[in-house]
Amino acid sequence: MINFNDLTYHLDLDKKIYVGYSGGPDSTALLHLLCSNDISNIEAIHINHNLSSNSAKWEDHCKQTSKKLGIPCHVESVEIKIDGDGLESAARKARYKIFTKYLKEGDQILLGHHSNDVAETFLLRLFRGTGVDGLESLNVKRGVGDGYLVRPLINLTKENIMMYLRDNNISYINDESNDGQEQDRNYIRNNIIPSIEQRWMKASSRISNTSEFIRIKNQSYEILLEEKFQHLIDKKIKVKDLRKIDEPFVIDIIRHSIRKQSIAMPSKKVIEEVIKTFIQSNPGPKSLVSWTRADKDQAGGEICYKDGCIIISKK
Repeated sequence: MINFNDLTYHLDLDKKIYVGYSGGPDSTALLHLLCSNDISNIEAIHINHNLSSNSAKWEDHCKQTSKKLGIPCHVESVEIKIDGDGLESAARKARYKIFTKYLKEGDQILLGHHSNDVAETFLLRLFRGTGVDGLESLNVKRGVGDGYLVRPLINLTKENIMMYLRDNNISYINDESNDGQEQDRNYIRNNIIPSIEQRWMKASSRISNTSEFIRIKNQSYEILLEEKFQHLIDKKIKVKDLRKIDEPFVIDIIRHSIRKQSIAMPSKKVIEEVIKTFIQSNPGPKSLVSWTRADKDQAGGEICYKDGCIIISKK
């Protein structure tokens, strides 16, 4: 049974609540859970990605379901432009652009992500060679535009959600693209995780818990790092000060300074090049290290040398 108090713990029920409603099982369960508990200020947002021959049917399903529930349903149609991004990344960018358009100050957009999604993301990033930061759990609540993005189902499993839908005889749509093997996430969801769970039951939940432990540890470490090296964490850092510190801390100071500017995190190889170029060698005006992120979700960055300092900036 799903505890409604847990579901609404991170919500401000006095502010507007939008639900990102695809019509799939996760967002359907979330929408019905909220509507069945008499929350009056709910509205649905359905984004038609126009990627399936069934897109029009899904859009109509979401309109009709919202009408039955007595809530407005805003429909947005988008054209996904990959332009160097992966399909998943391009679609996510399009969605977030729409969310930002709707959210006024304090408004909330709710998504149906659950613990299985966290496990999938953990494995996907692990296989791609991410650092510890990339293994963090998805945030339950974070800012988007002038409002907030909230994931109320993050501690529930897919099994919890499907059981709720079955027990309450709630219909939902199946996106056939989730069954394909071309996308890495689908391969993990449909092949790797089921194989793991044949041997280790509830492996997804355990992976999700580990991801949350990593997030908490990272937050604690960042607090301590800022307390000890606050004078160095900046977009302009004196090289002579960095050379007085043990290299592991130098790396974390540079990485943290990059993160605070919303620049894509460089790979281990790039960081090693930064250390070699600016800390272990004698840098000059032409010294430069740059990097980009393959999916372009964040701006690339570069580090140059000027007046005895490394300068971190967006590329």
